[in-house]
Amino acid sequence: MIMLEVLTSYPPYYNVPHNTNLVMDICKGRKPEIKYEIPRFFKEIMEKCWNFEPPNRPTAKELKSQLDSYSYGGEIRRQIKAANKSNKSFIQYDPNEIHPEAIYTSRLIPKTTIPEYDTFNRLFFSISDNAIVENDETQEME
Repeated sequence: MIMLEVLTSYPPYYNVPHNTNLVMDICKGRKPEIKYEIPRFFKEIMEKCWNFEPPNRPTAKELKSQLDSYSYGGEIRRQIKAANKSNKSFIQYDPNEIHPEAIYTSRLIPKTTIPEYDTFNRLFFSISDNAIVENDETQEME
């Protein structure tokens, strides 16, 4: 989400109210709108990071490796030029485009206000013991 905001100057879900409907939509797989053309390389990385399944998201080490491999070489430079040409000028943040109910501070949304919450399986929100063990083993190996 940080990458999205850095590349477009717009925060995620800037154009919709931040309410229980958005919470449920995100749980069902909704992704933020990418307002402007951005280099395909960066878009692919962002979308991998947004994968619904945490094991399918790249690790910090994998991200560093991907970014290092491109190192702003010919292909990434071409993509940046194409995105800049498509956007015609530097992206300018327009606060008038932010939905008045888009709230970017932490707040509690009580379970009782999310009726669909009860339909999710409890396991959906849990971390398996295997994942924890695998993580511990990975840390010990480093």
